[in-house]
Parts: sequence; structure tokens; C-alpha cells
Amino acid sequence: MTSLGMVAPVFFVLALVGLVAHAVRRLREGGGPRLASPRPWALVSVLSLSTALLVWGYAELTYATSFFPEDVCHAAIGERVRPEHHSDLPLSTVCGGVEMVPGWVNPVLFGLAGLSAVAAAAVPLSFRARRAPGARARLA
Repeated sequence: MTSLGMVAPVFFVLALVGLVAHAVRRLREGGGPRLASPRPWALVSVLSLSTALLVWGYAELTYATSFFPEDVCHAAIGERVRPEHHSDLPLSTVCGGVEMVPGWVNPVLFGLAGLSAVAAAAVPLSFRARRAPGARARLA
């Protein structure tokens, strides 16, 4: 697993704790969540990206080639042969004509990456919305 995949759990926990703490603070102040607040957007972006890295790391270690690629095929088709095809993105390993990576992995990866990109793009937009003249009156 890459070094990015090894720190993904740390980012996941930090972003989740930050998002929960932000929500609790907002609720204690008597206000609900605001769409134009940059902090939740940034936390959602980090949380979804780190979740995507965790899913990719799990799938890569479980269903993809490793130090012993023939072990992946042996577990699936019962023969010690090298995979016919392997790619990291979209994650795919084919042994004996059978796709090893479950069908849910790649849609989840790309969905989480897309959510992360949308949330990251919303951060500067929310800063601009908060700084606009009269924004405090509209957002409160």
C-alpha cells in the first residue's frame, strides 16, 4: 500500500471528529448547519477522499496482485497462475477470465472521489458567499 494509503485512516478519523465537533458546536449555539460555511465542506472533502483511499487500499490488498500474484488467482480459480490482466485505476484483476474485484468497488471509489472534488470546489465558493455584502443577514 502506498504511503498515502497508510495515512488515510488518520485523515479519516481527524475529518470525522472535526465534522462531528463542528455539528455539535453549531447545535449547541442554537443554529443549524449553514450551506455557506467553508469548514464542513472542507471536512467532507477530506473525509470522502480518505474513505476512498481506505476502500482502494482494502480492495488493492484483498483482490489485486501483491508480492505473490499467483496467490490471488489460486484463491479464486484454484490454480497457481499469474493474473491475465491487472490495473490500479479502475481497479481490476482478471484470473482465468474472472474479474476478481467486486463490482461495487470502482463505483464507490469514483463516487467518493467525485464527492471530494465537489466539496473541495465548494470551499472557495462558500468563502466568497460569506464575504459578499449583506451575506450575514441572508445566512443567519
